[in-house]
Parts: sequence; C-alpha cells; structure tokens
Amino acid sequence: MEVYAEVLSQTANLTEAPEYIRVLPLGYISSEKGDFLVDSESFRMMKEHMGHRAVDIVIDYEHQTLRDMQAPAGGWIKELVLKSDGIFARVEWTKRAKDYLQNREYRYLSPVVMVRKKDRKASQIHSVALTNTPAINGMMPIVNSVKPSWQADIQLNDIQKKICRMLNLSEADFVNYGVRGDADG
Repeated sequence: MEVYAEVLSQTANLTEAPEYIRVLPLGYISSEKGDFLVDSESFRMMKEHMGHRAVDIVIDYEHQTLRDMQAPAGGWIKELVLKSDGIFARVEWTKRAKDYLQNREYRYLSPVVMVRKKDRKASQIHSVALTNTPAINGMMPIVNSVKPSWQADIQLNDIQKKICRMLNLSEADFVNYGVRGDADG
C-alpha cells in the first residue's frame, strides 16, 4: 500500500468564510503600492509585532481603518501561521463579513503592510481589508461559489490522520487547506 498526500490548488471552491486565510504569499510581491519581499523573517517580525501590541489585527472594509471615519470590523486576526506557500491568519469573522463573503459581495483581501526601507522586506501587518480591488497583484479569492464535493462531511481515515500528525496539521486544516490523503494506490 502506497501513501501520498495531494495538495489541491488554492482556488478550491469554498462557500463559507474560512477560519484560515492566506494574507500574504511568500516571495517577491508585486503591488500597486510598490514591490516588497515576504519571507520567514517577515513572518517572525509580524508575529513579534502582533505579540508586542497584544491586540488582534483588524479586518475592515475597504481600508476604512486608515481613514478618519467609522471603521467597523469584518473580522479579527487572532493568530499568524507560516506555511510553505504564505503567511496565513486564523480569523474570527463577524456575521456581516461572513454574509458578504458567502454572497460574493467581497472576494479579496488587501493587507496594509509596513515595509522595511533598507531591503524592501515586509515587517508588520497594520490591518487587512475586505475589498474587490486588492493592491497586491494575483491575490486569490477568499471564497468562491461552489463547494467542492471532496470537502463535504469528510471523515479522515487512519492513514489521513497519520499524515496530519506527520505534517503537524490539525484535521480541520487538512481539510480546509485542501490536503487529501489516499491509501489506494
């Protein structure tokens, strides 16, 4: 019996606001506001800054937090996590934001990133906005329209659970990130 893990595309069609979202991909980022680098040092600095501030990072609507106006939260980033393809955030969504995402009224994230001048490296996340016009080129939609058949009521088998332990993933992450194990082979 051969065991393997298949990582599915980030474009997996989800219909609900996910608990974990990719805030920034790793590598050189092309942005309407200027290019910058995101790497493991960026993650360390972001996590350190979040810990130092001891407050959750706001997810607002259309960058309202940056303006002198009412800025209701759409969600709160509770934790940052480094994965092989980016910096992810565990989000506590508001009901209103969940509805917007489910109805596809908002599709993208636009993080407000502080960039270190000497090397153009991302160092902090000030806030993140739900928007339909992200400044970062190539951002993936948060939610798409159709729930994939492989995600409905998934019960992991023993081999899949073992893969979770080997990859240090929770079973929910295994499903949410689109990782599928298969023992038939």
